[in-house]
Amino acid sequence: MGESDGAFNLREYFEGQWASRSRPGKSAVSAETWDERAEEWIRGIESGGKQNMLERVGTTSAYLRGRGLLGAGDSVADVGCGPGLFVAEFAESAKYALGIDFSRRFVEYGREICAARGLTNTSFRAEDFLTFDIDAAGLVGQFDLVFTSITPASTGRGCLDKLIRMSRAFCCNCSFANTSDSLTPRVMREVFGSTSPSRFSGDGFYALVNLLWHRGYYPETYYYADERSETYAPTLRDAQRLADLCGRESDDDTAKVLQWLERNGAATRESVYRYGFILWDTRVRDER
Repeated sequence: MGESDGAFNLREYFEGQWASRSRPGKSAVSAETWDERAEEWIRGIESGGKQNMLERVGTTSAYLRGRGLLGAGDSVADVGCGPGLFVAEFAESAKYALGIDFSRRFVEYGREICAARGLTNTSFRAEDFLTFDIDAAGLVGQFDLVFTSITPASTGRGCLDKLIRMSRAFCCNCSFANTSDSLTPRVMREVFGSTSPSRFSGDGFYALVNLLWHRGYYPETYYYADERSETYAPTLRDAQRLADLCGRESDDDTAKVLQWLERNGAATRESVYRYGFILWDTRVRDER
């Protein structure tokens, strides 16, 4: 087997690894499901319970501005924008910011927070990026930066190509590089009899860095650590959150976690989330 054949096979491998992150399940079923999740997120933001996310928005924006992006002449798109916090922050210094999300509730909330900040240089679209026709929408080559952060919108087959085609300069992805966690391994073992690795293990980050390299790009990486201490009480809401962290999303799985919490009492989860930023210039590409 020649070197080029080996490179081709590696590229195909990492293509598959990246695409496989868009896993089926409760979190990817429908826009309605995402609308339900959006309500929980919005309640968390408005109650002050999403401070970690707000800090990550600030850290991300500072990193991008430090790289000369989000300037007064720049247009940026956030694909899988969720509640629109990144869109609002980007629009503070960029010429224009677009948010795209599967959930109409998230899109609605994004419009609300941008209006509350007096931002008139933003817009939002409720779209399933997997099937979204960016050509018909006139979005090809329209953005100086196309951004994604911890979203299944970027991982379906063909979605990475869309992100790159939307950009006329840079793309940036934020995902988990690694996590350490004092609680979910215990829950996985005692409730589900499994030692499966965390769904936040960093496999997606590793796959994307290598995939971009084998596609001929030169990805730049940056890391940010987020330390948390959270308590999970014997309630249905906390059982759902903990089951989701374990990658278990059925009602039966939630019931098992709730029973475990009821037997053991409130449990504390100490964790360190290490986020990885991958930035690449779509204009610089060599054959490999």
